[in-house]
Amino acid sequence: MILGDGSAQRESHYEILSVKEGASYEEIRSGYRSAILNSHPDKAHNTSDSSAAADDKFLRVQKAWEVLSDSRSRVAYDNELRASRRQQDASVSGDIDLMDVEERGETIELIHQCDCGDYFSVDSVELQKLGYKLCKGSGHVWFQSPFKCLGSVVVPCEHCSLGIRLSIDTGLKAEYGSW
Repeated sequence: MILGDGSAQRESHYEILSVKEGASYEEIRSGYRSAILNSHPDKAHNTSDSSAAADDKFLRVQKAWEVLSDSRSRVAYDNELRASRRQQDASVSGDIDLMDVEERGETIELIHQCDCGDYFSVDSVELQKLGYKLCKGSGHVWFQSPFKCLGSVVVPCEHCSLGIRLSIDTGLKAEYGSW
């Protein structure tokens, strides 16, 4: 399980619109226009996406625009986002960029040893739910994501209450041996 708001991390409105948190109104508007065109349900019916998933994505884009386009609601949202991160940071024992890789059939698992002796663990299925595809090939692993900005997920220890923040960089391609 990956920690975030409540029990699972969700995309921020900024990530949904593929803009940085400090983006100007014009950048947000441009991100919205691009996201709304790419997520429109009529366009998605011609792809392998299910109708419900396409409708959900479209509604998330609409909600992100509704919040970020209004200066008052954006300030309230930013404060809420910072408070959520502070709460999340309280349980984080450190930040890491790389983890060990284990293949489990079609699933790739990333692991890192905790100070308690157990392991932090996250697999490609959990990452996919968060919008990050973990790919493998030719002895390398890398992330793919529709987000333009860097991301991170908090991975809890399997045994104790600690967690680590795994930085997600879609530009990083690492060999199995270096993870």
